[in-house]
Amino acid sequence: MDWRKAALMGFGIVIIALLLWWAGIEDVLAILKRADIEYLLLAGLMYVLSLLSWMMRWRVLIKSLGMEAPFGKVMLSLLAGIFVNNITPGARGGGEPVRMYFLAKEIEKPYGQVFATVMMDRILDLIPVVLMLVLSTVYVYYLGSLSLTMTLVALDVVFGALVAISLGILLSERKTKGTLFWLYRIMERFLPTKADKYREKFLRMVNADVPRFQSDFRFLMKHKGAFLMALFYSTASWLFTILRTYCAFLTIDFPVKLVDVMVVQMVGIVVGMISVIPGGAGIVETVNSGVYVLLGIDKEVAVTATILDRLISYWIPTGIGGFVTTHLGAKIRRRKSLIGLKGKKND
Repeated sequence: MDWRKAALMGFGIVIIALLLWWAGIEDVLAILKRADIEYLLLAGLMYVLSLLSWMMRWRVLIKSLGMEAPFGKVMLSLLAGIFVNNITPGARGGGEPVRMYFLAKEIEKPYGQVFATVMMDRILDLIPVVLMLVLSTVYVYYLGSLSLTMTLVALDVVFGALVAISLGILLSERKTKGTLFWLYRIMERFLPTKADKYREKFLRMVNADVPRFQSDFRFLMKHKGAFLMALFYSTASWLFTILRTYCAFLTIDFPVKLVDVMVVQMVGIVVGMISVIPGGAGIVETVNSGVYVLLGIDKEVAVTATILDRLISYWIPTGIGGFVTTHLGAKIRRRKSLIGLKGKKND
C-alpha cells in the first residue's frame, strides 16, 4: 500500500473516530459491555458462509469452462482479491485482476480464460443487488421517507449506469481493448519505467488474451446450467450477508427488521463503489449508521452495530487477505526463481 492509500485509510479511521464521538463513546462502550459473544460469533459464521457461497459461485464458472481448480486455490485467490478490493478506492475493481492472476498462475491456465470467469462472477453478483435496490427503493417510498427515497433513486441511477457501462465494455472486443490501452496510457504517465518494462507483455496479453476472454465470457453468458447454479450461490451469499448484519444487531440485543438491513446494505455497497477512500473505510460506516437512524434506530445502537458488522466484513478480512496476498506473491516469486535457476543450469 503506497503512502496515498495509507493516508486515505488513515483519514477513514479519523472519520470512524468522529462517528463514535457523534454517537457518544460512553454510550457505545455501555452497549458493547452487554454484547452477546455467541451472536457475534454467529455473525462471523454468516460471513464465512457468504464467502463460501461466493467461492462456490466462482468455482461453478471455472468448471463450466473445463478448468480444474482445487477448493483451496480458489479460496486463497478470492481472499487476495478481497484484500486488494478493500484497499482500492472507487469501484474496488483492483481485486479482480489480482485473483485472476493468482488463480491463473496456480492452475496454469490462460489469463483470458480465467478472467472471463472473474467478470462473469461479478455480473452474477450484481443481479441480486439490482433486485434488492429496487425492492429497497419501493420499501422506503412506502415508509414515507422522501429524502431516503430520493437518495435510493439516485443510487439506482448511478448503479445502473455503472452496470450498463461495464457490460458495454465486456461484450465488445474493441471496447475491451480500448479500455485496456487507456489504463496502460495512465500507467505510462504515472509509472513510465514500469510501463516500458511490461510493454511487450501487455501487448501480447491484449492480442492473445482479450479474444479468448471475449469468447469464453460469451460462452458463460449462454451456459444456462452454470448461470443458474452460480446465480443460486450468489443469492445465498447475499442472504448470508444480510443475516450477518442482523446477527450483529442481535449481539447488542437489538432486533432489527431484515428489510431495514437490506436497505442499508444496498446504500452501503453503492457508496463504497464511488468512495475515494479505499474500501469506503469510514464513509460506509458513517452512511450506514445515518441510514439506520433515518429508519428510526437510535444513533448509539446504529453506530455500535455498524462498527461490529464492518469489523467482521471489512477489517478482519483485510488483514487475513493481506497475509494471503503476501504468501501467494512470495510463492510465485520462488517458482520464477527456480525456473530461472533451471534455465541457467541447462545453458
